[in-house]
Amino acid sequence: MKRHQLGLLRPWIPLTVALCVASFGCLAMIVLRVVVTGSIRYSFLLWNLFLAWIPYLLALVILRIGAEPGPWIGIRPLAVLLGLAWLFFYPNAPYILTDFIHVIRGPLRFEPRLPLVTANALLWYDIILNSSFAFIGHIIGLISLLILHRLIQLKLNRRWGWGFAVAAIGLGGYGIYIGRFERLNSWDIVRDPLGTVRVAFANLFNQRAVLISLCFALFIFLSYIAVYWLYETARRGRET
Repeated sequence: MKRHQLGLLRPWIPLTVALCVASFGCLAMIVLRVVVTGSIRYSFLLWNLFLAWIPYLLALVILRIGAEPGPWIGIRPLAVLLGLAWLFFYPNAPYILTDFIHVIRGPLRFEPRLPLVTANALLWYDIILNSSFAFIGHIIGLISLLILHRLIQLKLNRRWGWGFAVAAIGLGGYGIYIGRFERLNSWDIVRDPLGTVRVAFANLFNQRAVLISLCFALFIFLSYIAVYWLYETARRGRET
């Protein structure tokens, strides 16, 4: 790997390790719940967290490819194609936030294996469990967005970087709606591209879809602003 490529990737290595540790912590929480209750009810959260990692890994690959000196456009078409793949997979990261619906709707039916595990205690554990997955998944997605935002800003300019970030956040909010309410996922664009595009365009004229998507996008935007300025503050601190 060339020195300038390693230089762009190096700041993200410790953070990647930290996110891996946090993800294994989420896995441990699932294992503990299975041991205590004998139920694999929330095991699907592991799959959703895995999907949240895909845009992060794509962002690192794009950073690796796009780290070559020179202008962005016309030099790394593979990075552009991977960027489109990132757009399709990015909504999977904040989508985990909507998994709280299973805590709200699902009845607590289990036979406790420990006397301290009451229905109320398990409810609070499930809230913490879902919060952990939602937080880690959302942070993973935000950092992947930050990586691409910074790369585009480096290759083009600040305006293009923020334009990409805002567009990605808007599409991410809409992707969450499509996933939760239309029950589509990122793989459907490959499995049934025409059907997926039809559903996506049909909901553009659905007032409820637009309003809910804007709510999701606003949440993503506000949390991204915090992550972005935290990164900028840390970066400026390293440079001084």
